Amino acid sequence: MKIQLNQTYKNLRGEEIKNEEGLLTLGQVLANLVLLPNEGKKGFRPLPAYELAKKFYSEPEVDLGLSDFVQLKELIETNNAYMILVTAQTLEMLENAKLQEEIKKK
Repeated sequence: MKIQLNQTYKNLRGEEIKNEEGLLTLGQVLANLVLLPNEGKKGFRPLPAYELAKKFYSEPEVDLGLSDFVQLKELIETNNAYMILVTAQTLEMLENAKLQEEIKKK
């Protein structure tokens, strides 16, 4: 499943959210999430998490298998590292990628 990692986040006024690196991107959020200690929650083992984080952070697009996609989505849903505004948009972006993949297959 191909995911565009350069997608940006917006606040409730529709303005793009900025951080110290510029605009907050899906790649940055996903990289940070997979590197957080999972404390018994859904998550990736350390080495796969590190490899995924490097891809999320440096590449404009990543192609995830279904099992990684499901595991990533569960991690996002069970983690409170980001405020709901970012978490909800992250889930939306992933669902849109899944939908685009399904449309391609038809």
